[in-house]
Amino acid sequence: MRTARASAAALLLAVAFPLAGPVTTAHAVTVDVLCKGTEDGTYTPGLTLKPQLVHFHGEQQMSCTSTDPTLTSRTEIFEGDFVMSCLTPLFTGPVTLTFHWNNGRTSTADGKYVADSTGGNVLSVFRGKVTAGEFLGDAVETILDDTQRNMQQCLRPEGLTHETGPYTVSFQRL
Repeated sequence: MRTARASAAALLLAVAFPLAGPVTTAHAVTVDVLCKGTEDGTYTPGLTLKPQLVHFHGEQQMSCTSTDPTLTSRTEIFEGDFVMSCLTPLFTGPVTLTFHWNNGRTSTADGKYVADSTGGNVLSVFRGKVTAGEFLGDAVETILDDTQRNMQQCLRPEGLTHETGPYTVSFQRL
């Protein structure tokens, strides 16, 4: 268990701070938005070790700091039907996300989810670029950390029906 947590922590650090090689020129980076909070998810039926069609309902509650003083939080609801298990991530692949901000504005980003699931420890990372709305052209990164998944619940007949994990969102302008 300690090794899985250490591996997940190492992956999180590698995703958050990738090594790009030697830097030859300096670029100013502005963080336009940084949000931290949680994603609270429910699975119907509950996740087990066997892949099955599951309805996922997720709610994100986040506090934000931003270069736009009217943007202070975001709440998002996400639903869908996916073939999942306790050992597989929610989604990997290209996707378009729309971020709804508390000030009534939105940002739409195109990018890709990459998820790692080692022994049920799930780390999902989205990287993309804002293609419409507020912060047009910004690089976007989201990180959902479900590395504390309760695998004991996956062994029960009803499966894992609920989990909460830390979720961060950042928009950066180069």
